[in-house]
Amino acid sequence: MKHFKYIFFLFAFIIAVNSYSQQLRFKHITNEEGLSTNYVTSIIQDDKGFMWFGTQDGLNKYDGHNFTIFKNDPTNQNSLSSSEITCIKQLQGDLIAVGTRDGLNFFNPITLKFTRLNTVKETNIKINAIVAFDKDIILLGSDDGLFSVNISTKAIKKYNFPIEGQVVITCIKEVNHKFFLGTKEKGLWIFAGNKLERVNFTNPNLIDYKPIDLESINCLQEYAGKIYLGTQKTGIFKIDSEVYELEDRILFTDKPYNNLNNINHFVISGNRLYAATNYGFVIYNLLNGKIINNENKESSNPFRINDNLIKTVFLDNQGNSWLGSQLGGVNVSFFRSVKFPDFEDDKQHQFKNLYAFYETKNKDRIIGGENLFVFMDKNGQLSDYSDILEDNSVLSIYEENENTYWLGTWGIGLLRFDKATKTVKTIIDTKTGGTILCLKNDGKGNLFVGTFGDGLFRVNLKTHETAHYGVKEGLPNLNINTIFSDSKGGAWLGTYDGGLLKLKKFPLGDKISIETIYKNEGKAENIATNIVFGVNEDKNGNIWVATSAGLSKLLPNKNFYNFYEKDGLPNTYLYSILKDSVNNFWMSSNYGLIKFDPLQKESDITFKSYGIKDGLLNTEYNVGAAFVSPSGTMYFGGSKGYNIFRPTFIKDNLNSPSSFIIGYKRGGKDVAVDSFIAYKKYLKLSWRENYFQFELAALDYTDPAKNKFKYKLEGYDNDWSAPTNVRYVSYTELPGGEYKFLVKSTNNDGVWNEIPFEISIEVVPPFWKTKIFYFFLIIFSGGGIYAFTQYRTKAIKKENKILENKVAERTRELEEKNNDITSSITYAKRIQEAILPSKEQIFKKLPRAFILYQPKDIVSGDFYWFAEKNGIKILAVVDCTGHGVPGAFMSMIGHNLLHQIVSEKGVTDPADILNHLHKGVQEALRQGQNEINTNDGMDVSLITVNDATKEIKWAGANRPLITIDSTGDFLKYDGNKFPVGGAQLDINRMFTTQVIKLKNPAMAYLTSDGYADQFGGERGKKYMVKRFHDLLCTIHLHSPEDQKKELMLSFNQWRQNHEQVDDVLVVGIGI
Repeated sequence: MKHFKYIFFLFAFIIAVNSYSQQLRFKHITNEEGLSTNYVTSIIQDDKGFMWFGTQDGLNKYDGHNFTIFKNDPTNQNSLSSSEITCIKQLQGDLIAVGTRDGLNFFNPITLKFTRLNTVKETNIKINAIVAFDKDIILLGSDDGLFSVNISTKAIKKYNFPIEGQVVITCIKEVNHKFFLGTKEKGLWIFAGNKLERVNFTNPNLIDYKPIDLESINCLQEYAGKIYLGTQKTGIFKIDSEVYELEDRILFTDKPYNNLNNINHFVISGNRLYAATNYGFVIYNLLNGKIINNENKESSNPFRINDNLIKTVFLDNQGNSWLGSQLGGVNVSFFRSVKFPDFEDDKQHQFKNLYAFYETKNKDRIIGGENLFVFMDKNGQLSDYSDILEDNSVLSIYEENENTYWLGTWGIGLLRFDKATKTVKTIIDTKTGGTILCLKNDGKGNLFVGTFGDGLFRVNLKTHETAHYGVKEGLPNLNINTIFSDSKGGAWLGTYDGGLLKLKKFPLGDKISIETIYKNEGKAENIATNIVFGVNEDKNGNIWVATSAGLSKLLPNKNFYNFYEKDGLPNTYLYSILKDSVNNFWMSSNYGLIKFDPLQKESDITFKSYGIKDGLLNTEYNVGAAFVSPSGTMYFGGSKGYNIFRPTFIKDNLNSPSSFIIGYKRGGKDVAVDSFIAYKKYLKLSWRENYFQFELAALDYTDPAKNKFKYKLEGYDNDWSAPTNVRYVSYTELPGGEYKFLVKSTNNDGVWNEIPFEISIEVVPPFWKTKIFYFFLIIFSGGGIYAFTQYRTKAIKKENKILENKVAERTRELEEKNNDITSSITYAKRIQEAILPSKEQIFKKLPRAFILYQPKDIVSGDFYWFAEKNGIKILAVVDCTGHGVPGAFMSMIGHNLLHQIVSEKGVTDPADILNHLHKGVQEALRQGQNEINTNDGMDVSLITVNDATKEIKWAGANRPLITIDSTGDFLKYDGNKFPVGGAQLDINRMFTTQVIKLKNPAMAYLTSDGYADQFGGERGKKYMVKRFHDLLCTIHLHSPEDQKKELMLSFNQWRQNHEQVDDVLVVGIGI
């Protein structure tokens, strides 16, 4: 005969066990969130991932945001037979069986309709259990015994027990083709071969065991060939499923009839048993017989269960625990939600207002804070030395050796603490430097001390001699928040309101040498702010700075790339920045902890935030309250305690959630459809219904607010939408046609399900927009046009015959004259090209240059001009009034005048050249001096380059100058708003010279208006100045020849078959 183990767990032992285990965190879903009532009796998850809660007042479907509640409606036979739900079971397909106090219901989640089933003689009874029995047949355990139901035919059969009186079945479980039935006060039964037989247990020799203990069985499960029976206040019994031998008894307390041993329900997964009791929730290890978690209500802790009377427990498809309670609704603990475990032995809640941490070589922890200085050994034993602080605070800690520690304090200076003797020596006193913010060993026997208001100190660790660095010694700011040493031996000081200071090395003499001061001066490339709390270095040697206004990365050109909330940074007030063992950075902020990979391209960096829901004790931290040990353990502290963790142990939620449409609205109102929208694969809409809104759901319940979506309407959208946590998608005025809507979703940790939910949508156009309407319209229109055309053709042919002879004669005359004129203009073109400056000469003087010159006609009104006078290169782009022959005449005048002004008169200032040119044009055309006044003139862009003085000047008449430097900085210089020449009265107009100052090499562009005014594109519109400028920004770093090719290619692609509207001249030079 076997000897049986009787397992007792004293409460003291339970507490001890729990104190070394991770505390579960629970989310509460109650009537305040939309649950129909807080009394929850049953929970399941359907095949699609939706959660279903059976309650005392209705069946609830839950998608993470919304509840759909089903209740009894006495006027509707397709509603529930009763609102009091007792059990739920999903059957084959999507059908759900719902047991109630008044019978069984079959629910079709597609049509959202119920089919009621009367069990006996048109009378409904309470259903307690539902299991699959055979194909299309289920077994029901009820208050009136055992029934089978054919799902298809709804045929019902009752099986009678071979005993007197009513038998209330509480639970049913199939094991090895036998069905075990748990009953109320009638023990355990077996149903096999259509016969019912009571189980008689063998070897009932357990301590204090009484037969009555196994009379009322609330639930049963099978595990490893054994049956586990949950009883009314007598714990859980383990029996052999073949010989029915009692093998073990599990009690969660030494008092057998205690509420903790009242097992309302339990499930087994892996080697763990999850039990719902009358006094909380228990997780039990079946292999070693130990309680893993014993969760009870704690009114002071909002993350514990909110009701001790747990009625049911369910594990979802991710292993998360869902608890249905009597008064607290649904309590759920997510397997991957707590990234930062709360271990009671770490006493993480005990200490408040923390500022400093240190982990010794012996793995002891040192914690400093407000009136706090304690040691904690590996076993959690505390040694409190706070009395040495005299009611002051520890702000920084450094270990000299296993018995000697240096403490930076608030108000009482720098202390050297001997742990062995418990004595304290003041090294820097209140008068010298009372508030010590940070400590750093330079590796050469010196400890550098950063203070608030008193600058920097150097302390010799052997002699304790000190050196002070203040304003006189070369330190520009006396508030040192942090000290950092980079991989090259350089030192960095982060200051309060003084920016970031770079030192080549730690100072050893009387003076401090600052290599660079990085301050915010209001420019985008500056550091984010002048308040620096943390500095660190990534694997590639880049310096990163945590500030009070954002994150800054120092670039090789000594500018900064800054990250703000608009760049995805969850919060910009950053208290610290630490690096973990895999080169990720961790920052404490006013929004919890933030992690990111600094090795990614700046524009690709994404930030992941962690908060209270992830297990953090603080969402707001303190400056300096951050530490990473050599082993990689991280400490972050704040006003509510601290978190300690190994970053490599933090695992993301890897569940890729299913995506669904759960709502379909039009004009803000739900649209009635023949089935639930999540199950539909096709929508057909009339042209009047071509606007709608979808509501989306991602079925991961860990933190639904962080789930994101991206969607696309094929046939309408070109690309997927940007990821968003907005769950509503709207489309309006869709044209008639066929579409397919697709949506993907991510969980709270950014894991995407790449298999989208799909629904096809057809928008039926109105009749007058259908193909058949267009067909008949074309037939009738074509017929009418054809008949009219035939009639007109006959008449026209007759008239055309008469005209043909006249036209032929006139054509011959015009061709002769045209040939004569064309020959003359072509000869004029050769003359015009001959007077243009040689491109070879221009490119020799300006090697980084190109000229795009494309006249509209044979001769051009645009021309370019170049000369060099007294070491000054002068380049002009001139757009004369008109084009063709008139423009060519003006260009000849302009060319000759420029030659006289520069080459003969020696004028080199751009404005003076334009002033002389203006006067020359007016004199040449006698504008304002005779009856035949003309307004002909020139728009000019003229630039001079003095290689000797490196001075660049420019002036413009109705034309701008464009410069784009090597960093992409785009500048536009506007000239005077009047032309050269014309019969205007303001004869004394004066042009203005602008001096061009550039920090970096750049391309300068001088253009006429012909390029931007060209018509083309799909809609025959102008190219426009903005598109032209955008193109220049794209190509400005290319070689001059490539720039010319790309400009020509873009122009031709835009123009297509359109006529060229004006002369085109674009000149680019490197300056």
